[in-house]
Amino acid sequence: MLDTCVLKLATLPNPGNKAAIIWELCRREKLQIFGSPDTLGEYHRVLADHPLFLEEIQAAIELCYPFFTATAIAHEPDNRFLEVALAVQADYLVTVNTARGHFDRKNYENVRVVTPGEFLKQREVQSLLAGI
Repeated sequence: MLDTCVLKLATLPNPGNKAAIIWELCRREKLQIFGSPDTLGEYHRVLADHPLFLEEIQAAIELCYPFFTATAIAHEPDNRFLEVALAVQADYLVTVNTARGHFDRKNYENVRVVTPGEFLKQREVQSLLAGI
């Protein structure tokens, strides 16, 4: 079965960076990536100058509609990504925002919070990378 993840892109994937490798796994449907209307709204706000990349995100993300409001994270917009991760019971929430006030815990219930570099080191992800 595919691993499930919620990907919080803080920067555009550029050739050679870890986010680009993860994004390629998503594009090739090796990973299930989830979002919500709220997280898509956040992407539209942050990536407004990159309409083609926004189109790719919209095409790849499986939408979910969380029926609860998370409040565990001080930086309020990050809670929208946590809501998605909890709603779909994601294996991972991948983000570079692990500073205090953002995703500063390693787990939220059964969802593991990892940086892109940590995510790529996971055994199950390594086996996905071997196939591309």
